[in-house]
Amino acid sequence: MANQKFAIIGLGFFGVNLALELTEEGAEVVAVDRDEQRVEPMRDKISYVVCMDSTDERSLRRLGLKEMDAVIVAIGEDFESSLLTTALLQELGVKRIVNRVTSPTHERLLKLMNIKDLVVPEAEAAGQLANRLMMRGVVGAFELSEDYSIVEVEAPRAFVGKTLLELDLRTTRNINVVTIKRIERKRGLLTLGERESVKILGVMTPDTVIETQDILVLFGQEKDIRTLLETD
Repeated sequence: MANQKFAIIGLGFFGVNLALELTEEGAEVVAVDRDEQRVEPMRDKISYVVCMDSTDERSLRRLGLKEMDAVIVAIGEDFESSLLTTALLQELGVKRIVNRVTSPTHERLLKLMNIKDLVVPEAEAAGQLANRLMMRGVVGAFELSEDYSIVEVEAPRAFVGKTLLELDLRTTRNINVVTIKRIERKRGLLTLGERESVKILGVMTPDTVIETQDILVLFGQEKDIRTLLETD
């Protein structure tokens, strides 16, 4: 299967991190920004980086964006440039355009342009943080839908010393244990004391025993995970 190809226009914090994540996943990424100071640090990190003004139609045409699986307009505060860039991408026939939204007005205008893939990274981050804060013992969370999430939680004390078979969370709690992150302590070679590392146990077996300080990676509905944590 050929690698997926993406273009990201705008190398602010959101655009840079998205470009790096997609590259790490094996995608071919073209990154565009008009600020050379943002472009230069990315040259050795992703497939292709261009310093140009995305509102320049001639320059935009030369990038071959019609061949991309998606073009992400990640421009930050300058929503006029975002709108003009989006209009040019539509004229070029780009098959999928994803826009970062920076304000309610920006969102309304994009919807009037019939752009359906809208991303509000700040709101999504706030929502994920709120979920983590509201569930005691949660280390990390990734929302898959309004109903289902993957959540990292500190192993409840009542689970320590028991096997997954004994706990049988799938039957009793409607929750799946995806894997376990286990804290391992190793003595340093050149220093006194110990250092910690995290080991991913991989695919679980019914005989896997929960240990103190284990981080359980759980999949299920938020209400079921919340109930589990409240009963510790």
